[in-house]
Parts: sequence; C-alpha cells; structure tokens
Amino acid sequence: MDPKNELGQTIYNSRLALDLTQDEYGQRYSVSGPAIFKFEKGFVRPSLALWLKMAADTELTEKRAVILWLMCKLPEQYQAYVSTTPTHKRRKAHSGSIDYAAFELRAEMQAAAARDQTLPKALRKLLDDDEIWELFKPSGHEINLMRDMFGPMGKGSPADYREALRLIREFVHSF
Repeated sequence: MDPKNELGQTIYNSRLALDLTQDEYGQRYSVSGPAIFKFEKGFVRPSLALWLKMAADTELTEKRAVILWLMCKLPEQYQAYVSTTPTHKRRKAHSGSIDYAAFELRAEMQAAAARDQTLPKALRKLLDDDEIWELFKPSGHEINLMRDMFGPMGKGSPADYREALRLIREFVHSF
C-alpha cells in the first residue's frame, strides 16, 4: 500500500469489499461518487468526522483512523514521521518517562526537561529557549506528544520540534 495515500487505499479497499460503485459507496455517507474518487486517489481527504464514520465501517480503531487522517494532512516530507504502529509497541521506549502534563508551572517543566534523559536533546534545547516559551507556551501534554510521537524518529532539531508543535496544535484544533 502506498504510504502516501493509505487513507485513500483504505477507502478503496472498503468499497471493493462491499462490492459498491463509487456512487453507491458515496450514498452511504451523503457524498457524491466523484468525492469518493477524489478520496481514493488522494486528491482531497474527507473531513475528520466523515473519515471516522468511514473508518468505523472498515473496523479500524478510532486511534488508527485519526493517525491515518493526520498522516494525509502532513506535508509529504513529514508523513514518515508519524507511525501507524500500535502504541503499545512504541510505548515501551517511553515507560518511566516524565509526565509533563502533571506540571503546572513553566519552571517545573523546564527543570524536569533539563534532567530528563528520555527527552531528545533537540527538544530539551527548544524547551530551554525563553523566546519559544514566550511565543508558544507549550503545555505539558504537548511536550509529552512531541516526545512520544516525534522523539523516536531520530535526533531532529529545535526547528523540527517547533514544527511538530505547530502540527500537533493544528491537528487538535481541526476536531
């Protein structure tokens, strides 16, 4: 399956398994056949709400469906950064990690980040930057997401983590 269009391929496979035309499949979700064609080919992606309905009918977990939708939203150069590997396989690398969402004050998060060896060096450097804190005010939950989602991909740079923070926020606000 083409990783650049896994969502479209999933829609296509679901439609074929049901032995439906694009028009018939579209009627199930109140969209046109040409819209289904565009989804399958990756020209456009369905809204998250529509995709979650489609994904539920294909028996994908909601979590995997959201990850696939997010991958399609990312620029192609970043799509490989997001994994569709089940979370329990990735979580092993982060067991015992600090939960930054438990902190309320910036100083507490920065102090924890400074001593947290599970945090990628580039992310620690980003979090140590006063200008970043002033501009972006990352939450503890966002720090956890950056560490857990993007940290396993390699070293990265502070600019990469800044972009990751932007993507996380864009994704969260798209619901």
